[in-house]
Amino acid sequence: MIRPTSPVGEAMMQLLSAYTDYKDPLGPGVAIQRKGAVKDFFVESGKASFEVHDGRERAFDVDIHVSPPSENVRRAVHSGEIESAVPKVGEIQIHHVCPEWANPCRHEIAAFLQLVKEIDEDQNVLLKWRDIDNKKQERGRNLKKDQSSTESEKKATIRTLRDNLPGRFVRMADSKKSTQIISNQDVINFLSFPQQVENNSEHEQISQRHLQENEKIQINFDGFDIQPLITDALETMSDFLLKN
Repeated sequence: MIRPTSPVGEAMMQLLSAYTDYKDPLGPGVAIQRKGAVKDFFVESGKASFEVHDGRERAFDVDIHVSPPSENVRRAVHSGEIESAVPKVGEIQIHHVCPEWANPCRHEIAAFLQLVKEIDEDQNVLLKWRDIDNKKQERGRNLKKDQSSTESEKKATIRTLRDNLPGRFVRMADSKKSTQIISNQDVINFLSFPQQVENNSEHEQISQRHLQENEKIQINFDGFDIQPLITDALETMSDFLLKN
């Protein structure tokens, strides 16, 4: 006998018991299912199909049909109550041509047990059988996919920047070939922010006099003089830091 390991599987076993009117005609069907004689399982919206082999020359086809779920069932599934998708006895119809008189016959029981096993192992089988889209799971998969794509894009962008930025935008000068080093102690003191300032004096704002002293200095980068850009940057930095 199948021993379900999930709430959905247990609900399916209860459905099987109710379908057989809580009697015990499961014995022969259990033997057929247990030895792996239920094959070619296929599930689609509203129908689960099986081929049951009982040693005869020709296998028996068993189709387990189910009615469409109500909107209440769909809402319950979307809220996370997957076992709500398990149908009632009145929603089940089994189509099977069998020479035996038992109702349900052992082939139907074996097929039903196999369906319980498939659903217990994968609840998506139940949702497909009932034609219910689990939007919550789908959103989770899409979110995970989007996050994965975003991470891949970030890594690709970082690799591109790492490969191109150093050579294109930053040129490290050879210290041996450097002929001039621009140094301004006032600027160094201003940007260093020592924790203690003697005589409680504040850092003096860079004056126009300091800037005028450096106006004649050219800083060439790729053939262009970028000294005015540096001057504007220093003014902006000084204004911001003094105000904040």
